[in-house]
Amino acid sequence: MSSQLADAAGLRLLVVGASSGIGHAVATAAAERGAKVAVAARRMELLTELATKIDGFAFELDVSDTPAAVASTVTAAAEALGGLDAVVFTSTVIPFSHIEDTDVSTWIHAFSVNTLGANHVVRAALPHLSENGVLLVASSNDVGRPRAGVAAYGASKAALDEILLAWRSEHPNLSIVRVGIGPTQDTEILRGADRDLLAQLFKSWVEHGQLPAQMSALNDVANTLVSLVTLSYANPTVVPESVQLAPRIRR
Repeated sequence: MSSQLADAAGLRLLVVGASSGIGHAVATAAAERGAKVAVAARRMELLTELATKIDGFAFELDVSDTPAAVASTVTAAAEALGGLDAVVFTSTVIPFSHIEDTDVSTWIHAFSVNTLGANHVVRAALPHLSENGVLLVASSNDVGRPRAGVAAYGASKAALDEILLAWRSEHPNLSIVRVGIGPTQDTEILRGADRDLLAQLFKSWVEHGQLPAQMSALNDVANTLVSLVTLSYANPTVVPESVQLAPRIRR
């Protein structure tokens, strides 16, 4: 293994939201780079397969559950790893709906997962985090630039950003890295979405210049997140508090 790939050697990492997409890719990339990895999400059949592949640990977790339930799972993962050097939170839901059609249950679910879920995981991880430990939370690079059809997602991510700022304000000793992630290939964000509605939304996004010509490659995003964790862990006097990832458009 090259030194570049071994830069996470020995790192004890918990990836939340690892059953698919970015979280799954982060867990895989981190393991390939030498980390000891635990994964957590709702779909245990996918997690078990991943954990076997990376020689890690799998834990069932619904981040919209009670804070006590979240804390119990994070504690179990920390015990399996022998502590936590880093946590990467990638769980997210993106309900597609025009704002006037977005019902209360949709708003609540989006905030329960995207906002409160992340907050509960951060809080649960603190007792187990090593001295130079890193908490990386995935947000959206669209915060402040709302697009049609994803109001609940955008609002929940904006609220998440404020919560992470509050954590840093009240706990400046913590290394909390907020990463705004742009459009990325090979994720499951469209799973279960209404195709007729998506066609309308895509048209609106194109008209407003909100649909990039290209998307970022999933593995590139995952490796960038792992690199941010390893760099932050290795340089504990510096916190990259907010990082934006956007597709690099090659013409």
